[in-house]
Amino acid sequence: MLLAWRCSRTIVQGYDGSGGEIMAPMDWSHCPLVEIVPGKVSGVPLLKNTRLPVEAIIGNYDAFRDEGLSQESAIAETLDCYPEVGLDAIKAILNYRDKHQLQAQL
Repeated sequence: MLLAWRCSRTIVQGYDGSGGEIMAPMDWSHCPLVEIVPGKVSGVPLLKNTRLPVEAIIGNYDAFRDEGLSQESAIAETLDCYPEVGLDAIKAILNYRDKHQLQAQL
């Protein structure tokens, strides 16, 4: 399955969006929906069997939230950007990110 980038609201990777602080890189190695393949899209975490960076999904969701959308509306807008990904996969990626960011802060 080949996915194209549809929305252009992706936040710059590595910044938290609040003041330019560099965040620790996410460990996606245990997320079953994500793969990291050296040489494929520069080795960034991708939605499995695609060339879609996970950061595109997360970045668009975060940008919609920054615009004031509710969680549900931001997920719906992200799904509009990447309908091939599916609602369950978007929610799973966001949940994985939230859970693992929280663990990294503890």
